[in-house]
Amino acid sequence: MQRPWENRRYLLQSCVAPPVLTYSSRATGKMTNISIKNHTLRGFSLIELLVVVAVVAILCGMLLPVLAKARGQARLARCINNQRQLLLTWHLYNGDNREMAAANGHGMVSPGISLSSSASGSGFKKFWVPGDDHFYYPAFTNAQWLTDPQYALFGSYVGSASTYKCPEDRGTVTIPNVGKFPHVRSYSMNEYVGWSLDPGELNPAYRTFTKSSDMRAPADLLVFQDVHPDSICFPAFVVRMPGEPDQFYHYPSSLHNERGVVTFADGHAEAHRWADPRTRPPATGGLLAHWNDSPNNPDLAWLRTHSSYRVDVQN
Repeated sequence: MQRPWENRRYLLQSCVAPPVLTYSSRATGKMTNISIKNHTLRGFSLIELLVVVAVVAILCGMLLPVLAKARGQARLARCINNQRQLLLTWHLYNGDNREMAAANGHGMVSPGISLSSSASGSGFKKFWVPGDDHFYYPAFTNAQWLTDPQYALFGSYVGSASTYKCPEDRGTVTIPNVGKFPHVRSYSMNEYVGWSLDPGELNPAYRTFTKSSDMRAPADLLVFQDVHPDSICFPAFVVRMPGEPDQFYHYPSSLHNERGVVTFADGHAEAHRWADPRTRPPATGGLLAHWNDSPNNPDLAWLRTHSSYRVDVQN
C-alpha cells in the first residue's frame, strides 16, 4: 500500500528541472547537439538573394535620376549666382565711373596696357575681362588675368576666377605642342553694352549703350550670358542683327538641360530654354564656325530682340 507522502515525493521529483550540464558535458558537445536539435538555422536561398538584388537595382534606378537632377539644379543655381555677381560688379563699376558702362570688345593685351578704360588711339584697350579670338590662348587659360586689375576692369571687384566659370562647362583649349587646358571663362557680355572699339564693327542701325542711363528698357536688355564652350572667344557676345545674315556668330550655352543662363540690366537672371535644335549643337571640344546659317530660328530672333533696339525708335 502506497503511503500518501510517497506519492507527493514522486510528484515533486517529476516537477524538478533537468540538471545543469557540467563543464565536461558542455565540452563533449551535448549542449551543441541540444541547440541544433531545438533551433534549426538556415541561410538565404539563391532565389531570395536574387530578389533582394533586383529590389536594390530597382531602387537605384529610381533614385539615380533624381540625384542627377538635383546635382544639375545645384550647378544651375551656382551659374545663376555667378552671373548675378558679375551683374552686381557691372553696376558697381558703372557707379564708380559716372555711369559709363564697363568697356567691352576684343583684343590682345598690350605690354604697356593703360589702367584707364577710356584709353584711345592705336593702343589696345582694357575691357571688363581680356580676350580675343579662339587662338589667343593666354586669355583662355590664365585665370590670373581675370582677377588682376592690370588686365581686367573687373579685377578690383571680383576676387575669385571661379566666378567667371559655369560649373557645367567642361570646355578645353588645345595649345599646339603644349597640351590641353580647361577654359577659365564661360560668360560674355552683350556686344551692344559698353562697346568701345570701332563702331563700324556693329550694325549702325542699332543702339550701342555706353552709359547705363541709355537703357530705356533694362528689364529686356541682356548684359551677360552663358556661351557655348566651342563658341566662346571674345569678351563680347556677338549677335547678327536684322539686316545681317541669319547666322549665329556666337552660340549661347545650352548645357543646363537645353537652357542657358542670361542676366538683364535691371538685375534679374533667368535660365532661358532654347527652342530650336540648331541653337543647341553638342559640345565636342572643337570650334563652332561664326557663319552657320540658321534662318527662321526663334532663338536667334529672341537674342536680337534682347541685344539692342533700333536707333530710330523713340525713347
